[in-house]
Amino acid sequence: MQSVLIIGGGASGAAAAIALARLNPQLRITLLEKNERILKKLLTTGNGKCNITNTAVSPAVYESPLAAAVLQAYDYQAVQAFLASLSLPIKADSSGRCYPLSESANNVVNTLLRALDTAGVTVITGQEVKRIQQEGKAFSVQANACFRADAVIFAIGSAASVKGYNGLDLCANLGWRFPRPTPALCPIPSQEPFLKALKGVRAKGTLRLGERCESGEIQFTETAVSGICAFNLSRYVKAGDTLLIDFTPAGWSKAELAQALQIAAASAAENAQLLDFLLLRKLGTVVLKRAGLQPSGSPQALTQTDFEALLQLLSAFPVTVEAPADMRAAQTVCGGADARYIDPATLMAKQYPGLFVCGELLNVHAPCGGFNLHWAWASGLFAAQAANTYLSGEYRD
Repeated sequence: MQSVLIIGGGASGAAAAIALARLNPQLRITLLEKNERILKKLLTTGNGKCNITNTAVSPAVYESPLAAAVLQAYDYQAVQAFLASLSLPIKADSSGRCYPLSESANNVVNTLLRALDTAGVTVITGQEVKRIQQEGKAFSVQANACFRADAVIFAIGSAASVKGYNGLDLCANLGWRFPRPTPALCPIPSQEPFLKALKGVRAKGTLRLGERCESGEIQFTETAVSGICAFNLSRYVKAGDTLLIDFTPAGWSKAELAQALQIAAASAAENAQLLDFLLLRKLGTVVLKRAGLQPSGSPQALTQTDFEALLQLLSAFPVTVEAPADMRAAQTVCGGADARYIDPATLMAKQYPGLFVCGELLNVHAPCGGFNLHWAWASGLFAAQAANTYLSGEYRD
C-alpha cells in the first residue's frame, strides 16, 4: 500500500489530507503536527468568524508566479464546492468576504476534524519534524519517531502567529536558500512620539505608501498604525518609509474640505474644536500641534497660511514608519519557497520528486479579506491532486 505523509496540521494540510483520501481511498495517509492539536491558527481567522475565502479571488491578487495554475484549478467556485462537500456552506458579504453560515471558526475546525476522521487519515500530534531525506523514490522523515512515505506534502506554514517555528531549518536542510520571510498583514510600527496620545483612536481615511493606497478605518496604537488598510500596506513597508494619511472624507474635494474648515472656524470657540467635524478630539489636537497651532488659541486669529498648513496635514499627514518585525502580530508572511525550487505547474519540489509544497511556506501572499485562507485551501487541494498523479506514475523519469 502506498503511503503519503502530510507535514503540518493547518488549513492547507487538512485540505490536502481530505482531498487525497477522496482521490485515492487506498492510500495510507498520515498527518503530522508539531503542536498538541491541529488547526489551532484557524480559530483566530476573521475575528473568530472565519473569513474563509473571497468571491474576488484571482491570480492577479497574489502577485506570484506560483499562483496561476493553482487558482485556475481551484478558483472561488471550486473551493466553495469543496467546502460545501464538507457540510460547510458559505455566505458572502457586500465586499466579497465569505464566512461559514455559522460564522464560527470553531465550527469550521470541528467540521474538518470530522472529515479527517471519516476519510481515515491518521493524525499524530506532538511530532516536531527535524529532517527529511529522500532515499531512492521514498522519503524518510525524522520527527519524535521515524516515518517513511512514498510522497510527502509539506504544509508547514510560516512563523506568523506561531511559537517555536522551525520550518526554515527544514528548508535549509533541503538546500533551499531564500531571504527570511517578513511579517505581513500586521500593524505598521512607528516611533513617532505623538502616537502615545492616540492609543485606541480610530479614524476613516486613506493610507498612501508611495504609489500604493488603501482606504478604510485607521486604528492607532502607542507604537503603530493599524487597521485593515494598514495591514494590506504592511507587505510593502521598508524601514524609514513615510506613510501619508489622508483624512479627506470619501467623495470630497480639497475645496469642499477647505470650506468645511472655514465654517468650523467661524463657530469654534477655540482651536481645539476646529476639527471636531472630522476627527476625534485627540487626533484633532495632534494635527493642530503638528501645524504649529495651540489648541487653546482662537480660530478667528488663524491666518491663510495656518489654514493651508491644516489642509495639507489633513490630506497628507506624514508618519515615519519601520518595517514590521514582530511575527506574533502577523497574519501571514512575505517571502518563502519560490519558483526556483517549486514547479508552479505541480507544486512539486524540483530537486525532490514526490515532495509537494502548499500553504504559507510558499512565496504567495495577498491582502486581507479571505484571500490568504483561500490560498491555503486551494494550494492544499492542488498539492493533493498533484501527489495522487505522481503516485499513479506520472511526473516520473
